Amino acid sequence: MNQFIVTNGTGANAEEGQLFSVRLIDRRTGEVPSLNGIPLSMLTHSPRAAIAAFMRGRDRLLWRAEVEPVSARDGGSSHGAVS
Repeated sequence: MNQFIVTNGTGANAEEGQLFSVRLIDRRTGEVPSLNGIPLSMLTHSPRAAIAAFMRGRDRLLWRAEVEPVSARDGGSSHGAVS
């Protein structure tokens, strides 16, 4: 079971109502770290704000954030990673 936190950003950060899954990735292992067995991930309408929160105080050489749309508007799916 994932721990999800739904966040709403300001108009400047919101991605037109699209919902995204954002995960923190340990570059050394390629794994999503967990807290008490629960992977660190968020559901959000503002992936940039979620990435900023995940990366705050972390070394970007050791950590990265991965973003994936929960449901694409065109019926397809796509994903991407943001460092």
